[in-house]
Amino acid sequence: MHDTIFINQISYDLEKLLQDCWHRLINGANSAKNAFHTASVATINKGMPEIRTVVLRKAVPEEQTLIFHTDYRSPKLSQIRNNKAISWLFYDEKARIQLRIKSLATIHHKDELSLKRWNESRLESRKCYLVQPAPSTQLTYPSDGLAEHISNAQFNEESLAPGYENFVVVSNQVFEIDWLFLNHGGHRRAKFVYEPDKVNKSWLVP
Repeated sequence: MHDTIFINQISYDLEKLLQDCWHRLINGANSAKNAFHTASVATINKGMPEIRTVVLRKAVPEEQTLIFHTDYRSPKLSQIRNNKAISWLFYDEKARIQLRIKSLATIHHKDELSLKRWNESRLESRKCYLVQPAPSTQLTYPSDGLAEHISNAQFNEESLAPGYENFVVVSNQVFEIDWLFLNHGGHRRAKFVYEPDKVNKSWLVP
């Protein structure tokens, strides 16, 4: 009994808990209403952490991979090129479960994976990659960066195709998951560290 925890009257040991982490990440990627659909992602910029919210686009437990999309011109891309270490923060307020994840990023631009993800993306999502000037450019007025005819257009494959030039898939190889359950009866915490031939699983003091 000391090696298990009950969440919503379901018993979890460390192996089941790891499976539950990935199950929640998969659900987050698949549903915009899920608490894990968005995450805070931190990169390193000139020696300082820089954090922003990204949409979790795909979670693949068999490959320990998390995917998000971004613009090729975004400052975060140059940061990832300089340091591929990325830190993720997910929190489900209702479940009171937090995941802190460490990963190493790989950039995919105009390759097989990026084309596949582009073709699978919604047309509404593709317009983000048509903004001019580039993301993070300073403006003298508030704007979404889209030309008026793009903002009001009926989107189709042809009109949005130029955005593919700026479309990037960032694939992240997860090497550590820190799980925290906040509970008035006593918090619980666990850590999962991926090694080449095994996963080290351990309970931690919250």
